[in-house]
Amino acid sequence: MNRFINTSLFLKSTYRPISLVRTSKSIFIYFSCTFFLTSYFFFFLVRPFSTEKKDIELSMNKIEELFSAAKDELEYADESQGSVYYHEDLTTAEKAVSEVLNEYERFLKELPSDDMRNEVKSKVGMKMRELKMTFDALPEEGH
Repeated sequence: MNRFINTSLFLKSTYRPISLVRTSKSIFIYFSCTFFLTSYFFFFLVRPFSTEKKDIELSMNKIEELFSAAKDELEYADESQGSVYYHEDLTTAEKAVSEVLNEYERFLKELPSDDMRNEVKSKVGMKMRELKMTFDALPEEGH
């Protein structure tokens, strides 16, 4: 018997609600986020141990929050190019991008299996690389 639990997570306007689908053998967590005007659906397979599930959910939520914040900081830095605020915005964007990438790497290391790590890397890794590339594409100060 499947039981659907809908939890609304509106961290930013770009996030859609998370839906949890519970089965007898495993828990599938589906969530979708809008990154760079394109919707992507992420799929994570989580074993039914409640503490592990909670830890993974908390980590995923933290990564979502950090990703959204980093994206915002990149937009601010992009908009402030050529102004007196660019240095501060660039520094803040660098910290935000670094923080989300570090949290993502920590999350990958804590996953219990290589299959899960590979699944997460295939679904989320590209978005993390795009975030880093967006930061790297910002011009250095004074250019």
